[in-house]
Amino acid sequence: MKSYVAIKLGVFNRLNEAWNLYFLHTRKLKGTVAGMLSQAKETEVKIGSILGRPVNGLNMLELGPGQQLVQLAYFAPKNEVVGIDLDVIDQYLTFSGCILMVRQNGWMRTAKTVLRTVAGIDGKMRSEVVSQLGLETMPKLRVLQMDATKTSFESNQFDVVYSRAVFEHLPDPGAVLTEMARVLKPGGVLLVTLHLYTSDSGCHDTRIFAGDRKELPFWAHLRKEYRHDVRPNSYLNEFRLSTWRSIFEESLPGSEVSALFDAKPEEHFELKKLRTEKQLEEFSDEELLTVTVDACWRKPLS
Repeated sequence: MKSYVAIKLGVFNRLNEAWNLYFLHTRKLKGTVAGMLSQAKETEVKIGSILGRPVNGLNMLELGPGQQLVQLAYFAPKNEVVGIDLDVIDQYLTFSGCILMVRQNGWMRTAKTVLRTVAGIDGKMRSEVVSQLGLETMPKLRVLQMDATKTSFESNQFDVVYSRAVFEHLPDPGAVLTEMARVLKPGGVLLVTLHLYTSDSGCHDTRIFAGDRKELPFWAHLRKEYRHDVRPNSYLNEFRLSTWRSIFEESLPGSEVSALFDAKPEEHFELKKLRTEKQLEEFSDEELLTVTVDACWRKPLS
């Protein structure tokens, strides 16, 4: 398995990435947290709809909670929740945790974590999450360092396995799905939400996320003449929508894969212009104008 930072950007591009992320997590903090919690609520609604019961008192596993742990914090008050990540996640950045992070995650990931903590980003994020959730304090959240293709969990252990914006970073998502199916209880639910590579922001260039794309054209990563201008900030498997549908059906027969067609209005406008110029003809409107793909599966009872 590859860490999400398994890509070389160079010092300038890493600094640019850091600035864009700092902008998102400070100047737009309230909106960023509100958006994350809204997504967690959507996940809860979808899981509850599939299970036919409230998401309460369940044994839940989050795949790839990342540094912010917002979804874990959302579900933790009413459920038994654990997260797994290939990198070590130290919620409060202890000295021993830093040493372990360097050994497991490498200097780049550890440096980003330390700088984010020193800059106060993590503390402000936690405070905003606590405020918007109406909690007294941020709960102590359990995150284990583990490879999702070969976990140490017992079979049939979890009622729910979920992830958001993780599967596009996995080199072998089929193997992960097989392992997640193993640890799910019969009747349990798997819900995966992923960021589609063929969307405009699917290249994970932080300038797009920060609204500072400047001269970067729309869908630059899919256009040969502009691809060299793209600065992805993480490893991406670059799978198209048809590939995702095949992977889920092969690994979890009967799973439902939905393209949400949720691109912004300006992307619809830009695509119309590109279509008149006969560009991106090898891609369908569905895969270019879908940012989010939802995939769900319920494990058979027998």
